[in-house]
Amino acid sequence: MSVIKSFCRGSSSAVVLGELICEKLKTSIIDAANNKTAIDLACQMRCNFPAFSGNRLDLEKHMLKSLAEEEDFDGFITYIRNPRSQTEAFIKAEVQKYIFMDHKDEAVNMFKKNVDDINTLVRSALSTATQKVKTQWGDTEMWLKEFSSLLKDELTFDPICSQNFSDIKDFEFLKKEIEKVFTSITEQMSRISLDKLKESRQKPDEILIDQLCNCCWETCPFCSAVCTNTMKDHSPDDHSTPFHRCSGIKGWHYRHTVEFSINFCTTNVASDCRFYPHRDSEETFPYKLYKTAGPPYANWRITPDGSKLAYWKWFVCRFQNKLEEYYNLKFQGRGEIPDQWETISKHEAIKSLDEMCK
Repeated sequence: MSVIKSFCRGSSSAVVLGELICEKLKTSIIDAANNKTAIDLACQMRCNFPAFSGNRLDLEKHMLKSLAEEEDFDGFITYIRNPRSQTEAFIKAEVQKYIFMDHKDEAVNMFKKNVDDINTLVRSALSTATQKVKTQWGDTEMWLKEFSSLLKDELTFDPICSQNFSDIKDFEFLKKEIEKVFTSITEQMSRISLDKLKESRQKPDEILIDQLCNCCWETCPFCSAVCTNTMKDHSPDDHSTPFHRCSGIKGWHYRHTVEFSINFCTTNVASDCRFYPHRDSEETFPYKLYKTAGPPYANWRITPDGSKLAYWKWFVCRFQNKLEEYYNLKFQGRGEIPDQWETISKHEAIKSLDEMCK
């Protein structure tokens, strides 16, 4: 009679332990599958998505193309004032669109595959742990340690106190109980929405931001063009970019007037003109000797050439009124927009961005 009672107590403990393990596994598997899927999707986009598969300039080109297509003035201003913030917003938007719209079915299948792979691992661990305990006449503590050890590389499995289940003797019964409950959990997981991915510890957009934005974000003191050096701290090398823009985009204007400056940096540094390095400066410096004005000018290398992307000429024309309102300045007098700029179409402006990646 005592043997039967002992068996019943052991069976009851096995059922409770099985349910406890499955409850822990459910949360752990979802987290692991989410994180694995996030990494897989980020890797896929890094390799195959044009905006993320090239170099720093290529990323900027796609972002500027997007801003132009949407004619998003607020986005442009954010990009001019805080380029990293707008770049991160662009990455997040593109990842959202890629995963939840353009490649939703593919992302769902990827998540399900990762769940299936982990499920296979769990079932294998169940069999291995059970077989080892049976062969070595082990106890519940040995079974839990072996089972957890087999899963540690893939799952975060919180420890369970074996003392509460020391009366378990039939580990084959425990294995079957876990498999029974686990089968039900597996069916539930197959119906989980892809929205769960948004709750994952690692998110595709954050992974890509870490990879793509870990670079220099210093901006040209004249026009706010971003340094394109891929190293965050590239001292002693000067900051540089192959494409500048007209300084009026940053709000530069002729002192004591409301006239925008529409000259490009690359033109100014080849001229005999002078500039005030700071708003309250009394001393002017020749553009040709801009480095003598001290930081941040001294930290930049601006090549005197005639490179002028049609993109920024279109931008000034398209948002003339908004720029005037934003800066409380005017495109008049010395800052009058050339007639030739007005002929540039949005298509031509976007096409000119291809020059950035040659």
